[in-house]
Amino acid sequence: MKRLYNYIFILVALISGGIFNTSCSDMMRSEDLDIYQYPDITIVDFTPKTGRPGEQITITGSNFGTYSQAAVVTFNGVKVTDFVSYSDEQMVVRVPADAGTGIVAVSVWTHTKEFEDEFAFVPGAKISGISPNEATAGSQLTITGENFGTDANDVTVTFGGGVTAQIVSITDNEIVVTVPDGGIRGAITLEIGPQLLTGPVFSYPFVGLNFEFSTDGDAEGWTTSHNSTTEVSGGLMKVSYDMSAAKRRADFSLQGGAEVHAGLYPIVAIRMINKPSSGNFIFDTNIGKYKDGSNNWDGVLVGDVYYYDLRNTFGAGATLSTTEPTQLTTFQWKVADITSDETGYQVDWVKSFESLDALKEYVAPPRGKLIYEFDDPSATDYWVGMQNAANVIENGKLKVTFDPVQFEGTSKRRADLNFVEGATFPETSPNGKWHYSSTYPILAFKISFTGTGAPKPGSGNIKLDRFDGAKNNAYLTDFLDKNVIYYDCSIDPNFAADTDLGSFTLKIADITSTEETGYEVDWIRTFKTKEELQAFLTK
Repeated sequence: MKRLYNYIFILVALISGGIFNTSCSDMMRSEDLDIYQYPDITIVDFTPKTGRPGEQITITGSNFGTYSQAAVVTFNGVKVTDFVSYSDEQMVVRVPADAGTGIVAVSVWTHTKEFEDEFAFVPGAKISGISPNEATAGSQLTITGENFGTDANDVTVTFGGGVTAQIVSITDNEIVVTVPDGGIRGAITLEIGPQLLTGPVFSYPFVGLNFEFSTDGDAEGWTTSHNSTTEVSGGLMKVSYDMSAAKRRADFSLQGGAEVHAGLYPIVAIRMINKPSSGNFIFDTNIGKYKDGSNNWDGVLVGDVYYYDLRNTFGAGATLSTTEPTQLTTFQWKVADITSDETGYQVDWVKSFESLDALKEYVAPPRGKLIYEFDDPSATDYWVGMQNAANVIENGKLKVTFDPVQFEGTSKRRADLNFVEGATFPETSPNGKWHYSSTYPILAFKISFTGTGAPKPGSGNIKLDRFDGAKNNAYLTDFLDKNVIYYDCSIDPNFAADTDLGSFTLKIADITSTEETGYEVDWIRTFKTKEELQAFLTK
């Protein structure tokens, strides 16, 4: 009997619990329905009622909420993907690219409303071509295409260099503009309302310099001075000084001068190999010296490309027109007052460029072809001595002086040579990457230790980080007589593939001899082979 009562009790409890749980569940669902019962939305208006792809449309109403992800807006059934702004009573959206004329519908959570007025879709504009592709400032240029409209106030045409053109006439499939002054070669851009279109490339006629010495024996009008001699061969104009002079000189001049355009092609560059490390290198014209000084190029690229911006001043402050060509009756580089041991120089080319970026693109070396020379203290990618060394760039060299504290007691001298990218000389960070290429496995340093002039310390270690397990003094010594040490990275299996290494360091450490107070670096370069390095040193 007792067992029967227990069963009855358990059954009652289960039934009660089930009923109770069912009641609670029903209550929760009722509350859930109350929580997610969103108020109905209202829509009042949308403006404008017509537009192109990307046009901003403002929709007003109420109960939109503030959660834009809950909203769906369609134009003729095509869903909007770009909400510019969203609030409880107003949303701003952009017309989809492939929308059409039709109903505008707005949905927020479970509520959907449609406007009675249709939206009139204006098909997007398209550019099919320009004519001519090259012309002078002041000429007329025709842009052909479709869906341009007829309102000139809604259209902006921009040339390379960010210069806006004046619109002469406009129809739905043709826009005529006046080619503006001050532009550069580049793609035409067309703004029509919210649309931004990129058209074909337009070029201004070339006005400037383009000398490459590609024909043996043809100096292309260039001469030199002061008893120097010249030879054009192998794509170079090779100039030899009169070595009997106490100070050597060989000005590099263009007969008849040069026509330039400081607005269209403002950057003038010369690739001069073996520019003297002493003396003066002066860009000179009939209106004066560039920025009225010596050795004041604007920058140096890949070690031996010197460039100048013709929009700067000459002499006491003269400037060139940026809207018209200028004929300079004197155009030369004075190469003078040379006391260092160079016997001459070689000019590879002299050219004009529409921008510094165009010059950089022209001279950009292939991956792994590294050329570091020390002519530009303002460079943002550079080499520097570490461990509190003093650093200065002077006379075409990086001069590193050991920290004087290292000469106290039994201290050993150290000043690792480290590559830095994206900083201001002589900051020592951040580390620059070593962009290694198996095509250029020979890494060479021209270096001399101050106090001895030798390419290595009397005692101490030089090691290339990562090479051959960073073994001490593993450099090759074939060219020590020219103060050049080098590494053949192809013999190390760790350098078998092209790779970007996180740092680039030549460790110079453990120096116990006291003659050396530091070192000087003339250049750091990579080569395809030892033979190419040897040919470079011979030249």
